[in-house]
Amino acid sequence: MGKSWSERCVFIMIKIKKIISGVLEENCYVVYDSESLHAVIIDPGEDGEKVISEIEKDKLKPEMLVNTHGHYDHILSDDQVRLKFKIPLAIHKYEAEMLANVYKNGSKLFGYPKTVKAPEILLEDGQEVKLSFTVFKVIHTPGHTKGGICLLFDSFLVTGDTLFAGTIGRTDFDGGSYEKIMSSLSKIKKLNPSLIIYPGHGSNTTLANEIRHNPYLK
Repeated sequence: MGKSWSERCVFIMIKIKKIISGVLEENCYVVYDSESLHAVIIDPGEDGEKVISEIEKDKLKPEMLVNTHGHYDHILSDDQVRLKFKIPLAIHKYEAEMLANVYKNGSKLFGYPKTVKAPEILLEDGQEVKLSFTVFKVIHTPGHTKGGICLLFDSFLVTGDTLFAGTIGRTDFDGGSYEKIMSSLSKIKKLNPSLIIYPGHGSNTTLANEIRHNPYLK
């Protein structure tokens, strides 16, 4: 008799590949199983060719594309990547409208007016998304945008532009709110401090380090 999904997970080695994409050096993450090579792509950013090349180089097999939020520097190559790998796009339900609006996603403001096709999957706070090789939990963290999310895996958290090493995301764009991002940070502070933080820009950190040194988490 074959092993159950939970039993198989014990033997899976999850790895993370960071691909810096575009002029704003946005962090695209590819989370994958080193044995089966099944993967999930998070925020491919502007440089779809680079992301596709890196994935093909390692012979990875993407199952899903996820956006942590809808700003242009995270989403511009969504359609290119999802078409190449024939995978669905997932984004928080409050964020979906940004994909189709060049003003809300910021691409018009920065000279790259572009829209993205409607997502196949609308995510909600607390939802657990099961892939063939792992599960991640959706944590709604508004403040940088209305529908921004963090993705909680077993030992790490992908924070998009909510939390960076030493600072936090801007709150002065459409849909942003300083009060809401502070509330979101309070939610993050309650998580396991040993979590590795993978932010949307800049270097990795840990939640314990941010609680100790990030002035916004004091």
